[in-house]
Amino acid sequence: MKVRNLALAAAFMVGLANMTGAALAQTKVFVVDEDQVRRDSKVGKEIAAAIGDFVTKAGDQLGLKTLKTELEAESARLKPQTESLTPEALNANPTLKAQVDGLNKKANEYVQKSNVLNKNIEQRDNGMSMAFLAVLGPAIDHVAKEAGADLVLSTAQIWYSKDAVNITKKVVARLDATVPTIAALQAALPPPPAQANATAPKPSGGGQ
Repeated sequence: MKVRNLALAAAFMVGLANMTGAALAQTKVFVVDEDQVRRDSKVGKEIAAAIGDFVTKAGDQLGLKTLKTELEAESARLKPQTESLTPEALNANPTLKAQVDGLNKKANEYVQKSNVLNKNIEQRDNGMSMAFLAVLGPAIDHVAKEAGADLVLSTAQIWYSKDAVNITKKVVARLDATVPTIAALQAALPPPPAQANATAPKPSGGGQ
């Protein structure tokens, strides 16, 4: 995303360099903060809440909270007994060694389950982000046309802009009016492409 933004910004600057002063003065350029739109819009807030709820429920299903509590308690209990021991001295104490091995095994389990959760969170967030971008574009187009814009840039592409050319709040208002919920977001998305074999012509009967 950042690479794309940098490339667009570079292309825009090249275009500006090639424009005459008069043409540049007449160009209406506006900016929009995509991150703020997602934070402030109703659907963006619902997406954030849905992902947060998913994280909580998935973490509970994986037992991460319980594992973390057990790890912290066991680590605190074993630390005074092991912090001054050499590996040789630890190996010479089978009971303590077994407890340390059990702690390490539990720690590995926690890391593995955390990785699973993080992967699922990333997949869900990416899916939501793609869906959000699909409705963000039309909202920006609508506001830009109303403002008579020639060009709309992301604030991620620029260092400074006047508040007067920032249309972020108007884009938020447009989204709130047209796509206020996740259900509305899903309904606004184009249908997935049909399977190739569903639309392919059936072979004609052979023979005659």
